[in-house]
Formats: sequence, structure tokens, C-alpha cells
Amino acid sequence: MDLSSSNYLEFIKSLNIRGVLPGMRVAIVGTRTPTQQASMLAFETARSLAEQGVSIVSGLALGIDASAHRGALAGGGCTVAVLGHGLDMPIYPKPHAGLSEAILRRGALVSPFNNDTGVIGQRLLERNRWIARLSSAIWVVQSAVPGGALAAASHARKMGIPVFTTPWEDEKFSIGYKSLMKHGAIELQPSEAVEKLKEIAESLAETIIDQGTLAW
Repeated sequence: MDLSSSNYLEFIKSLNIRGVLPGMRVAIVGTRTPTQQASMLAFETARSLAEQGVSIVSGLALGIDASAHRGALAGGGCTVAVLGHGLDMPIYPKPHAGLSEAILRRGALVSPFNNDTGVIGQRLLERNRWIARLSSAIWVVQSAVPGGALAAASHARKMGIPVFTTPWEDEKFSIGYKSLMKHGAIELQPSEAVEKLKEIAESLAETIIDQGTLAW
């Protein structure tokens, strides 16, 4: 994907967006049932990135996604939630209605679907493509097999977007890590996550929507 082309701007305009879409973005995604260590890693990394001006894209799901969104907000930065339903529909999952309101105050809610489109499983999977396409890099913090985060990584690879993942001792998540590595992901140790993700975000910032923001 050529982020500098007029096609990318047209892609952005094709989305339904509420709030402000920041220009320097990385995605942090993962399982809905993470270990406590992985959840804290996503939160702290997102907070540190936000403090340094990098915005976080994720899918508003339970688990890693929510930790990433909350971390970005805690860092005083912006975060973008890509929804699996239309913007006029009730927020899914329901417990994240309050989180979505906080995101809207400090970032954006994004949907590739018509505003009156309801949530179904297939649309939740489809949103992973848009999470990837909105980001200069994607980090799968922790994921089992199969998993929505792996789908996001697959879309990212096809678009030429760097995919990162982190190893875990837990067998369930170790399988997810090995699957990602087998398909070309880059290993990312927790100690280097902020530095590497920020570096990629900054290197592509100039090509993402005129280095600025789009507001709706």
C-alpha cells in the first residue's frame, strides 16, 4: 500500500469517522483473554507511545484491544477504535460503551460500514483489515490460534505493513507467536516495543494524510 498516494486519501474518505483521526498511528491488537502480564504490557506500551505523540489503533474488543485504548488515553494521547458495526448502532461489546465515549473525546471511532449496519461475526473479522490499513505498523501482543489479531496481521502482510509479535511461555499463546513468526512477523521484545514502534510511526508520518489530522 502506498500511503503517499491519492488513493490513500480516498480510502480515508470512504470510511465513516466520528472524532479526529490523527496522522501518526500504530496498531496494538491481541487476544480477548490475555494474561495479566500481556494486558499490562499493552497498556504501558500504549501509554508511553501516546506520551510521545504516537496514536494507537485497535478494535475496541475485550482484552488487549481495551488495554491499548486505555493506555493511550492514560498517556494523554489519541486512540482510534475500528468498529465491526455502523456508527449509529449500540457499541459492541456493550461493556465498552463508556470507553468508546472516552475515545471519541480524544480520538476517533471509525467504521467501514453504513451507519445503520448491525454487528455480526463476519463484520468483526472484516474490521481487522481496516485496523491494518489505518496503521503504519501492527503489533500482535498476544494471540491464540485462530484469532482475530492473526487476521489483522495477515491483512497487514498483504499490504506491506510491518507485523510485530512477542513470545510467551504459555503454550496457547506460544502457538500464536510461532504462527506469526512463520509467516514473516518480526519478534518484538517488551523492552524495545516503544522505541521500535515509534521509529516506524515517525518514519511514515509524513506520508499519512499530510502529517496532520482529519476531523469530522
